[in-house]
Amino acid sequence: MLRREDRLGPALLVALLIGTLIAGALVYQARTPDLALEVTNLRPCLDRGKTVRIEFFVRFDEPAATVGLVAAGQVPVRTLASPVPLRAGEEVAYEWDGRDDQGKPVPRGRYRLRVVLPDQGRDMIYPTKLTVTPPRGPRAGRCDEPEGSA
Repeated sequence: MLRREDRLGPALLVALLIGTLIAGALVYQARTPDLALEVTNLRPCLDRGKTVRIEFFVRFDEPAATVGLVAAGQVPVRTLASPVPLRAGEEVAYEWDGRDDQGKPVPRGRYRLRVVLPDQGRDMIYPTKLTVTPPRGPRAGRCDEPEGSA
């Protein structure tokens, strides 16, 4: 029969392992973002004079969301809808023509989708960038060029 002192070491080791697993799970959960936005269609390039279709859904109901596009530094460029109700799991779609809120063409560059869910306390900027190409010149229309062409 094992003495009490002989059982204490393995019991402490098991308790330490269980505590480590629990702490690891808590750290993982704290560092993993709660994905409230799921983009299902966002072409990463927009030729001047055309439109791009953006499709997404949210995982939480929001009665007064704001959907828009931002430039570098999270500078608002275009509001696509505000306030707009969004229902959890219901896909919505917006078209963007490469123009700002004043109707002027945005400069070439990279833009991101921004969805604000005020009731949820969420201000989400989708990481994939949407590149707006120049209006004319040798690089115009590169969105429609096949991979590898120059």
